[in-house]
Amino acid sequence: MDNYITWQVEHYPTLPSTNDYCIEQARLDNRSNLAVLADSQTTPRGSRGRQWVEPTGNLALSFLYWPSFSIKKVHWVPFVASLALYDAVINLCGNQHELCIKWPNDLLFNNKKIAGILIESHIEYPCHLKWLVLGFGVNIFSAPLLSDRVVGCLKDFIVDPPTPKQLAEHVGVSLSYWLQCLSSEKESLIRDEWSKRSIKIGTPLVVTIANNQYQGVYNGIDEKGFLLLKTPTKMEHISAGEVFYLDKYKEK
Repeated sequence: MDNYITWQVEHYPTLPSTNDYCIEQARLDNRSNLAVLADSQTTPRGSRGRQWVEPTGNLALSFLYWPSFSIKKVHWVPFVASLALYDAVINLCGNQHELCIKWPNDLLFNNKKIAGILIESHIEYPCHLKWLVLGFGVNIFSAPLLSDRVVGCLKDFIVDPPTPKQLAEHVGVSLSYWLQCLSSEKESLIRDEWSKRSIKIGTPLVVTIANNQYQGVYNGIDEKGFLLLKTPTKMEHISAGEVFYLDKYKEK
């Protein structure tokens, strides 16, 4: 593919946060496309302002990317990121167990969340997408105990799981491919390939948006990447929200 992305790789024993490091480099106007791997993080961050718990030996990886596509495509970035991570895990671990993506970018192994993806960006007035930071945290050898979701790690399912460095290399290759697909007007391919890797159509879900809850069954995604939730009364097109399996939500 034309203009295939190459990453300038940096590997550190410890960082406060790989995402924060990439953001700092972006603000310093470091125009390299960076891949930053840390053996440990002292203050990792998760999505929606959550603290990300990261036991030693797991993947802490972030990419700083200077995009060539417009801000109109930014809503596809979570799908690109989850595709990259899914493909990297499959390439290294095989499809010995059920691996799938829960909208928009939660990676599940046997219905247990094994990864978190944190995407941050900077937009220059009025609508120029200047840079993207894509952070990947993967439970490889251990998983934290969380009260609001079922989590697991690759070692639960794989006898000889990959090292963080091995996984990081595969994520970088795959991410380069999918970002270039987005730059090359291949949103339909991204949508189709993401849909093949997603949870099963008809899966009962609960979606929470602020103080509202929507209950229904998963019906794929639309042409904008919105979640299609078939409720008893209508088809909801959901642009943002937290998604839970219905049976797991009832256990909370």
